[in-house]
Amino acid sequence: MTDENKPPVPPQSSPPPAAPQYQAAPPVGQNGQYGQQQQPYGQGGQGGQQGYGQPATVPGKTLGLVGMIISIASFFIVPFIGHIAGIIVSAIARSQSKKAGVEKNTPATVGIVLGVIGVVLSIIGIIIFIVVIAAVVGQCGDLGPGTHVIDGVTYTCG
Repeated sequence: MTDENKPPVPPQSSPPPAAPQYQAAPPVGQNGQYGQQQQPYGQGGQGGQQGYGQPATVPGKTLGLVGMIISIASFFIVPFIGHIAGIIVSAIARSQSKKAGVEKNTPATVGIVLGVIGVVLSIIGIIIFIVVIAAVVGQCGDLGPGTHVIDGVTYTCG
């Protein structure tokens, strides 16, 4: 007879599989490198590729980005002086890139172009401001002191 309250006994299972066999580590070369000899200094290894570390950067690229940001920000903050600073910083960055043999430093070029556009717009703005002030001063010279309304425009001359 079987007891109905007892769980059934599972059948005997086979033993677990054996652990996989791994190959031995490659032999250690000179200076602790595995599998290959280290190249002496001055000789390129693996086709002249650089090893791990920082990637090669374009000289002046960071300065070019700074110049471009200054030129863009100068449309909103300190217009005329900021644009001149953006042109100077971008020109220095472009010069550094050319000395290193890199012909293209796009951020520096963009910074120079935006700086020149900003300077031209600033000069136009200054000229318009001077013309408007001169017109108001001339109008007040003709009208004399006091408050005057001409064609719906109120002039206060003092």
